[in-house]
Amino acid sequence: MGFSIAALGLGLVRLLAALPPPLGIAVGRLIGIFLYYKATNRRLICARNINLCFPNLDEQQQNMLVKQSFQQNGIGLVETAWAWHKPTNFIHNRYCVKGAEYLQQASGKGILLLCPHYSMLDLVAPLIHAVSGSFIISYRPNDSKLFDKAVRRGRGRYAKLVDVRALRNITKYLKDGEIVWFGPDQDMGPNGSVFASFFGRLACTVTTPARLTRISGAKAIFLDLYRDKSGIYQMQFIPMSDDYPKEDEEENARELNQKIEKALRKNPSQYMWMHKRFKTNPDLTRQTLYQFD
Repeated sequence: MGFSIAALGLGLVRLLAALPPPLGIAVGRLIGIFLYYKATNRRLICARNINLCFPNLDEQQQNMLVKQSFQQNGIGLVETAWAWHKPTNFIHNRYCVKGAEYLQQASGKGILLLCPHYSMLDLVAPLIHAVSGSFIISYRPNDSKLFDKAVRRGRGRYAKLVDVRALRNITKYLKDGEIVWFGPDQDMGPNGSVFASFFGRLACTVTTPARLTRISGAKAIFLDLYRDKSGIYQMQFIPMSDDYPKEDEEENARELNQKIEKALRKNPSQYMWMHKRFKTNPDLTRQTLYQFD
């Protein structure tokens, strides 16, 4: 059964790849609306995160942002289909980039590219490839062998993949002068993490980016990304501060979270609010934020 569902989903992704941009965006929104009503638990998680991060919005505005987030993640599914199955240069006239010079200035040094889990997550690969050429993607292998194979094939058109837990391999790539994509914005538990403010609430934040940068001598650069109203992907590469990584890991985490927060405030719906960003309490007591009746 699991195989059949995964195969069906991957077949749908291949069909979506044939959609032209305007129609693909429209179909993606419809998929998102469908998931909004069907994926009850994810909707509740998304609503809780938005309630915590945007307390200035009234209930109606928060509900609207939740629905918009699902629509954007539905569009993200179509964008994944494009990234996996369209010609690798399909994105060449659909993006605008600022700060590419920071990638060039780091020539000879590795670059740890810090990129949150935007709704267009898999489209990041062709976008980065268009700017920098082949690079490295750190990722967590999927439990489904069929789905993991599809992910590796799709992303592998633009980059080499490495298990995010294989820190020695990642460090070697950085020391060899490679660009390594790293997603630093999920709660991975207290081990190897510190707590730093994220939208005014303490969030368990991994220290891995600072450690990798320190050990490898690489340059840490943040990627600010969103799709504007005309369908153009706006990319901006922003270096971390000159003294990053600092000795104080909480300061490192605070700087990182501030950059993520600033990026998300521009287009908050284009983010994966469906993951449990605050699942670890600072005092390590039992978490109840994401327990729903």
